[in-house]
Amino acid sequence: MKTSTAKDELLDKGLQIDHEQFEQLCKMVIERAEPTRELELTPFRGDRGIDIHAVIDRELFHARLGVQAKQYASGNTVGARTLRGFKGALSEQQYHIGTVITTSSFTSGAETSANQDFIRLIDGDRLTDIMIESSIGVVTDNESYELDPTFWSAFEKPERTDTIPSLEVPQADNFDVIRTVIQAVGVGSDTKPDIADYVQKQTDTGTFDPRQADYYCIAAWLLQFLHKEQEVKVDNYTIRRWGLTRLGEEYLTYLDRGNRESADNLLTQQIRDVEIISRVYAQLEVDGALSRREITEILAAETDLSDSTTRRRARTVGQWLFRLPEITTSGRGSEQQYVLSSTLC
Repeated sequence: MKTSTAKDELLDKGLQIDHEQFEQLCKMVIERAEPTRELELTPFRGDRGIDIHAVIDRELFHARLGVQAKQYASGNTVGARTLRGFKGALSEQQYHIGTVITTSSFTSGAETSANQDFIRLIDGDRLTDIMIESSIGVVTDNESYELDPTFWSAFEKPERTDTIPSLEVPQADNFDVIRTVIQAVGVGSDTKPDIADYVQKQTDTGTFDPRQADYYCIAAWLLQFLHKEQEVKVDNYTIRRWGLTRLGEEYLTYLDRGNRESADNLLTQQIRDVEIISRVYAQLEVDGALSRREITEILAAETDLSDSTTRRRARTVGQWLFRLPEITTSGRGSEQQYVLSSTLC
């Protein structure tokens, strides 16, 4: 397709994803377009107008960059009032420079306000130019462009469909390791080889290979603590990178502050929201108790897993259920029971 058509389709994609995913997209664009460090979505609560934080280091200066992302339809322009609020947020949080990125455009008043304080404005036209120039979300063949399906697949979320895909049935059952995997991504170990290395150094799990790291990253994705990032080449192999979502930032912030109760409460909330867990739980509410064999039968009916895989995953689903405070368990093997306590539910 021609450049103009590619730009239109990139804007359409930018409007189809949800707001936090658009912020993630802007983060990816910044990463490609401007060398930074500490590039991250801002804290989970009270970002006060700053959506993305980064630090820019150069030979002659060092600056904290604050970015605001505005996912607006083309007719909804960003005005001077928004710029005034953004300037206040930059000043209050001691940012040196600021950028506003939108899928739409800016009013003349916003442009005047931005110029007064040297704030960079990136409208939808410039955003798509940067994406094409940096091959973000598109692939180039001579002077023709096509959307990059691998890139946009990073924005896929767990689906709520009649039949649950096998990818969305967890394979990771050690929540201490899930926590460590999220911490690994938080400190920049964001590919499965690096995550595996980090987990081995931080825990006593023994051998923990990249394949296992992949299972645990997917588990954290199901919990909505991680999102998929752009792929990178490592030793001639293409490998998915991972990033923290705002919920992931929230979870780690609680842990960093020693607030284990709030971290556990957030984890519990996210477990409940995983589709396969919610379906098994619904049957548990009806029956009061389920055996692992009965959970296996539910997985066979609700997912596209094979028979042998279903039995293995049923054990993991049971472990996830057992993390809920109202669930108790007893017994072993296929007849292990998961019981819903009436005093807590």
